[in-house]
Amino acid sequence: MITTEKPPVDIIEEDNGFIIVMDLPGVSPEDLEIKGDERSITIQGIKKPPIAGRYVLMERYTGRFRRKIVFKEYINIENASALLENGILFIKVPKAMDKLIINTKIKILIRR
Repeated sequence: MITTEKPPVDIIEEDNGFIIVMDLPGVSPEDLEIKGDERSITIQGIKKPPIAGRYVLMERYTGRFRRKIVFKEYINIENASALLENGILFIKVPKAMDKLIINTKIKILIRR
């Protein structure tokens, strides 16, 4: 059975959009995928152990993680941006100004 961790997240609402802040220490952009549609964002990936070997004790989480965030209003996923800096993921998502949204999945590129 594969367990999936849910990293902690903060969501800040601004007048024009939302900012998502997620702690992802030790996760590289290559191991991270962010997708979204008109009402949600899904962040998933894998956190690999920093050193290969036979661990005697492992308390820090490694493995797959997934977090889906559903918004109360429509978002403009096409203009969303993401930045991974010092183990913290920042995603800026503008609100949709009108409700004429085409249901489509968009992958968000991560800047370093």
